[in-house]
Amino acid sequence: MEYHVITGAIHMHTLDSDGTKTHEEVAAIGKEVGLDFLLFSDHMTLQAYHEGREGFYNGILILIGYEHNDHDDCNHYLLFDIDEVLPATMTAAEYVAAGADKGALGIMAHPDEIRGRDTRFRSYPWTDWSVERFDGLELWNQMSEWMENLRTFNQIRMLFSPRRSLIAPTKRILRKWDELSMTRKVVGIGSVDAHGFLYRAGPLRLTIFPYKVQFKTLQTHLILPEPLSNDLPTAKKQVYGALRDCRVFISNFRWGDARDFRFEISSGDMSAVCGGEVAIDKTTTAAVQLPRKATIRLICDGRVVTEKKDKTLEYKITEAGVYRVEVYRGKRGWIFSNHIRVPAK
Repeated sequence: MEYHVITGAIHMHTLDSDGTKTHEEVAAIGKEVGLDFLLFSDHMTLQAYHEGREGFYNGILILIGYEHNDHDDCNHYLLFDIDEVLPATMTAAEYVAAGADKGALGIMAHPDEIRGRDTRFRSYPWTDWSVERFDGLELWNQMSEWMENLRTFNQIRMLFSPRRSLIAPTKRILRKWDELSMTRKVVGIGSVDAHGFLYRAGPLRLTIFPYKVQFKTLQTHLILPEPLSNDLPTAKKQVYGALRDCRVFISNFRWGDARDFRFEISSGDMSAVCGGEVAIDKTTTAAVQLPRKATIRLICDGRVVTEKKDKTLEYKITEAGVYRVEVYRGKRGWIFSNHIRVPAK
């Protein structure tokens, strides 16, 4: 199959809310790192969108959504492809439904936070799992995992070596994602949640995760059937279409550039990539290719069906299910694909 992979970062904040740089400054950093797109989501504002600041900045695509939350500051929800901020009085169920009614792309933000609500770095978990019309969830949120692992005894090391603290998405959120994906498409993304916060500890002043550092960690890769267009409306449809269709894999750039990762399942002369579907028959085979040797796990309906340390993996599929791939460098997660569906006959 011929397709094109574009790489970017999702979920970042600017001076429009609680970030520390402008959209233009962040775009310049993203371009320097080599990203293709950035998706901004300031808290409860679409000011930049209405100012017409979406577009291409020296070749990097900038799209603007926003981050909603309920009255308890929980159930944070990224809304893209929408032109108005929903009422702040809405419950999570109401703004998820309203976003869906308006055709927005809705993604649960840092849904797996479990640290206390009364700590120095309080949690902002997703609590209302009765909602149904969301499009996806953050499997791996960089700032969230960093704060989840922050302790008094390790804070200096984590402040000066923030990329080392990232391990992998939790088993809890991967299990939940697999359960949801067995019934319908639910996109799983990686998010940087970039703010450029200034951290204070006594006399110490340090910017936690400068934007450039974050852009060199969790990246979201989109699979397109054609190159990214230079026309803004067309490019928006390509990006949001790939996310809705789960043509996505995520990676931690610290362990290597993952753009050349490939995961396909084929049956006869038909094949599918992430987000796709292929009928099962006696020839159905999963194939994985990596840029460098690592531990590859093929997952079906949440279960590991095979594991191999190599640059490639081929596996004869004999059971229907939803399949995805996890790749590890040692005990650290590197690449996590979205699902390919292999329905029963």
